[in-house]
Parts: sequence; C-alpha cells; structure tokens
Amino acid sequence: MDISEAKKISIVDYLEKKGYTHVKMRRGQYWYRSPLREEKTPSFVVNNNLHEWYDFGIAEGGDLIELGKRMYNTNDIHTVLTMIERDSNGLVKEKKTEMRPSYTSVEVEDDMIDLRVMPLRNYALTSYLQSRGVDIGISTTFCKEIHYTLRNKKYFAIAFPNKSGGFEVRNPYYKGCIKNKDVSVFYHTNGMTQEHICVFEGFMDFLSYMTLRKKGNTEICVDSMVDVLVMNSVANLRKSMDYLDPYKEIHCYLDNDIAGQKTVETFVGLFGEKVKDESARYREYKDLNDLLRGKKR
Repeated sequence: MDISEAKKISIVDYLEKKGYTHVKMRRGQYWYRSPLREEKTPSFVVNNNLHEWYDFGIAEGGDLIELGKRMYNTNDIHTVLTMIERDSNGLVKEKKTEMRPSYTSVEVEDDMIDLRVMPLRNYALTSYLQSRGVDIGISTTFCKEIHYTLRNKKYFAIAFPNKSGGFEVRNPYYKGCIKNKDVSVFYHTNGMTQEHICVFEGFMDFLSYMTLRKKGNTEICVDSMVDVLVMNSVANLRKSMDYLDPYKEIHCYLDNDIAGQKTVETFVGLFGEKVKDESARYREYKDLNDLLRGKKR
C-alpha cells in the first residue's frame, strides 16, 4: 500500500474496523469519542466526503495518514502504511479502551486556595487590558477579578464567568480556568432570544468585538441586535451547539487558523447556511484582538 491508496480509504470504515463506532452522524459528519484519548462527550469528527478528521480536544486533524501516526504512535510512514493495510483488510478489531498510556497529572488550579471574586478594579489588571486595546468600561461590565493563594503565594487575575460557575482566568503571566470549564452566553435582552448570535473562541476576542462596536466599526461588527456565545476553547464545541439552533444567523468570529476553520466547517455541517464565517473581515489578522491592536500576521 502506498500513500495515495491509503488516503482513499474511508476513515469511517477504517475506524469501524478498529472497533470505533460513531455516536452520531449529521450532514455527512461523523462524531466519535476520540480514539486518541479517553473522553465522555464526543469531540472527534470525521468528514467522510473530504477524508479528513479533527479532534477538538487536542486541536489536531488531518487525513488517514496523520491519524495513523497518532494511533500507532510513530512518524515512520512505512510503518503507518503497513499497519493501516493490515487493519483495513483484517477482521473487525475489539475496541481498545486505552490508546495511549494513562498519566495522572495535577493541574495548577488544583492547588489554588482562598479564592475571592470581586469587581474588576485592580490597576495592574485594567492596565493589562488597556495594553490589549480593550475598553475598560466594557471589561468591568463583563469581567471580575479573582484573588487566590498558590503554594503560599498570593496572586490575582482577570476572571471571566462561564455557564457552570467557573472562570476563565488571565493575567500577563497566566491563562487557565478555575473550577468548571464551560461556555459563556450573554443575551441582548433578558428572557428574549435575538435572531442573530455572534460566536467567539475566547473572551479577549469578545471584549475586542465589543470595543470595536462601541467605536462604531461597522466593517467588523454585525449591524443588528445580537446575543453572544463565547466558547472559551474550541474544545467546548459540543456544548456550544446546544445554544445555536434557535438562531436565524450564526456569526462566527473565530481565529484565522486551522482550529477556527475546522470549527466553522463543523458548524456549517450542522446548521447549514445559517452559519456566517466572519473571519474574512479580519483576514490579515490572526484574531479580533490582533486586529484591535493593529498586529498583522
């Protein structure tokens, strides 16, 4: 088997041979619990028409060759092709419960104690936001500040709340999540859903968009009343879907990179023409915050 032959193999059929069954299928896209790691919520998608896969949990994707490299834990193409040929022609394999060694890691957030959340007022934090070009009035409306103790030292950071009571946390030296990871949703009018919703990957892009809107920038911003969904990571793709179906138009302001592109493609596969990829509005920039700061790619 050579590379061109391998790339013609259906990834869906190949995974079936390996013992992996899709959890759901919609508009030609097959959703799996990732074969590359353990997870409960499916975040591994295969576009069978394009012969491509993407794992939102690790922000990686590609063709069958790239999948083989990860599943067989080798970069040697000859070995990958040999294993693919063996497994695609053989009997259905029993599903493996673990594709890679399992490691127990302690996240830094697990060691944080004495958490205190308060209004955003700290000068160092507001100065950091100003250095990113973000309007301070908007920042104080949507963000808090959080103080915590880590390994006997005291720290503070910007805290952006999500739907599960957790916080996306950032300062000039640290970026992470405290408590539960989830999306953040804001409605233009309480108790009422608008026809349009804007989707952002992270809260800095959301704050940047709101700053641009306050400045009257109509080249970037939607000229309508909109609700907002901040994914807080493309790994929250599945959770994001639960909020998007009611909307007439879904405006995606995601990063100009492969993860952002694949996320938009997935939304298009699920919601069709309702999805509007707005990244072309800032094609010369990686994201909205780089646009706000004039930092071209």
